[in-house]
Amino acid sequence: MSSQVEARWLAITLKPKSTWIAFTICGIQIAAAQALRPSSELLPSASPVGQERPATPTPLDASPLITIPKLSEGKTATTPTALNSFLKQEGFGTVNLKQAKFDGDPKRLVIDVEVNRVGASLEVDTGAGGTVIARGSLKRLRLVEHKTAIPVPAFGKRSPSNKFWSLARLDTLVVGNSVIHGVPVGIKEIPHLDGFLGSPEMYRFGAVLDCTERALYFARRGPSSRTSGKLSEILQNNGFTEVPLRLNSDHHLEVDCSIDGVSSTMLVDTGSQFTFVNETVATTAGIITKQLMNPIKGSNSARRSIGRVRRVGIGDFEIRNADICFVDLMKSDHPFTYLLGISELVSNSAIIDVGGLRMYLRHPE
Repeated sequence: MSSQVEARWLAITLKPKSTWIAFTICGIQIAAAQALRPSSELLPSASPVGQERPATPTPLDASPLITIPKLSEGKTATTPTALNSFLKQEGFGTVNLKQAKFDGDPKRLVIDVEVNRVGASLEVDTGAGGTVIARGSLKRLRLVEHKTAIPVPAFGKRSPSNKFWSLARLDTLVVGNSVIHGVPVGIKEIPHLDGFLGSPEMYRFGAVLDCTERALYFARRGPSSRTSGKLSEILQNNGFTEVPLRLNSDHHLEVDCSIDGVSSTMLVDTGSQFTFVNETVATTAGIITKQLMNPIKGSNSARRSIGRVRRVGIGDFEIRNADICFVDLMKSDHPFTYLLGISELVSNSAIIDVGGLRMYLRHPE
């Protein structure tokens, strides 16, 4: 989410003359009719990537069970680890991710894709309820901007009065050797890259995201409960704890959590630099906090502090002695939006089965 809460798509219906996009911005449902051009079929690209058939979210064909060795430690996505080998035999493709430094944070994940047959770099953002394109990249990616009067919300404060969403539609989005046609996207100012790859597109690809080894695995024919079940067994046999996820009404990946015994929910957000929680939780749990003098990117003008939490529960997984950012959210548009950020995900070897709605965490050794 890149430390800001992005547009959240709830449902999309394509019509011959217009595209009705019913979406929510962090729980505020809005229906917007935009007279977008019908998508045209592109001629096959000269590259093998552009010649692949579009991805369709249908179950994978059955394949025989295979014996998987123990997961290797300290290997990159290009090394044939057990996870890599298993998903490859299940028909998954692999895209190695780049590690980028945004907002002073070196752990952010970036993927190279093709948008309308033009190369683009997108941050892999499980906290974005839809794919977002930077306004500065519109011309290069051959996109037409359709402006709206819908304000862009900012995490931790009221929506600014001078920033509004625009909409567009991608003719093609190519990830690895798979293609999705007719992808609706939001448009906003993004200074450091071409946009964000959101959770709906990752779900359509049946994606599995390895946050530590920096790899995105995708199934051209969509999620498979059979594959997710086998993946669960493999990872749990290798010391990972399975944490159930769910898609909330805003199409965000949500998980149950507790902060020193105070129960709540969080959005799993690879685009957030830190884990953010409302400061009222610190008061309720008796957590001692220290107000930060230097601003944290993404929290804007909201009051912010940091506190040492003895126990952070993520499902049945427990993180001990974690430094958590507490933000005054009560005067913001979305006071109950808490974020599980990339720092905690990488530190605990997170593997996110987006298609299977499960996350796997393991303590560092």
